[in-house]
Amino acid sequence: MRQPLVRFALVTVLVLGARVGLVRAENASMNFTVVNVEYEGSKMWTPGTLVVKKGTQVKVKLVNNVPSDPNQHGFAIPAYNIAEVVTRGEPKTIEFKADKAGVFPIICQLHPAHVGGELVVLP
Repeated sequence: MRQPLVRFALVTVLVLGARVGLVRAENASMNFTVVNVEYEGSKMWTPGTLVVKKGTQVKVKLVNNVPSDPNQHGFAIPAYNIAEVVTRGEPKTIEFKADKAGVFPIICQLHPAHVGGELVVLP
């Protein structure tokens, strides 16, 4: 008797989860906080990889926590025409719609030698 009840509960969760997933795909939004840090002399934005589904409204809070000079660093996703300069102690927020699928580089347009990342937009 217990096994059919467990199966019913599992099927119910899967069906409801699928329905919620469909709703999310239509009105999806994702919020990230991305922090610029320095580790053993290397400067990078972390997390380095952002993953969203195509059609998602993306909001990214950028925080520059690099203690050494210079006090400004860039955050750019050229494929989405995003290029921000973030000053230490002055967070910025960017918003965009992830309307193209693919893997897109995230770079510091001010200092090309810094460690980059990527935006992954799933179909």
